[in-house]
Amino acid sequence: MNGFSLSTDRRLPERDLLDLANALALQLHATLGPRVYLLAPGDVAQLTAPFVDDLTAEDRQDVAWIVWHLFQDAYELELNGR
Repeated sequence: MNGFSLSTDRRLPERDLLDLANALALQLHATLGPRVYLLAPGDVAQLTAPFVDDLTAEDRQDVAWIVWHLFQDAYELELNGR
């Protein structure tokens, strides 16, 4: 998935950022399994970097943080038995 923005400031719309982050989180989880819950934000940024290199620096950072937060939320759900 390549980021492409039609906005004037070259940033992706929030919905596109969330969709991209969800897709990357699913792919990383499929590859690494539950180990993704142990990743630090910097690790997530490194793992997502090849997939978002065409985005602005701010969007790359936002995607990495969203993915990391998705993993944290999923981990909490798993701990609570959901």
